[in-house]
Amino acid sequence: MRLVDVELARHDWGSLPVAGDRAAATPRSLVGLLSAHTEEDADRYYWRLENVVVVQGGLYEAAPAVVSVLLAGLAGRLSEPAEEWVLELLFQLVAGESSAEAVDRGHPDLGDRCRRVAREGLWLLYSELGGPRGRAVRAVLERVDEVSDRLTALDA
Repeated sequence: MRLVDVELARHDWGSLPVAGDRAAATPRSLVGLLSAHTEEDADRYYWRLENVVVVQGGLYEAAPAVVSVLLAGLAGRLSEPAEEWVLELLFQLVAGESSAEAVDRGHPDLGDRCRRVAREGLWLLYSELGGPRGRAVRAVLERVDEVSDRLTALDA
């Protein structure tokens, strides 16, 4: 079983609110994004997650689980378009904060939870820093790495 499949199975997606009534579609959209081979497919699946798990920086309860699946995907082989859109979505999630609806449901800490989950893949992210998507990886690392001198040391 692939790591992505394991991460997908760990979560009860139907119980994790998203914007609108699309919680059940979240796993399919993640699989679509992670397995996309063309820019068009990656773009299409990205937009089935953007404005669903995160809307203009407002996170919904599915967001931390999505971060774990995206990291599992990055640990495997992705097409260039998929990797680009995965990193963009990952950035949106680690840069976000709880939506007003999530706060009302008792989840004011979704941004912190997304960043904490992303820290579990810190070394995976650092291993991608020198690659073709280094700038996107760096933007994520700037949000999640709490050791302020690590990125600076790598710049030297």
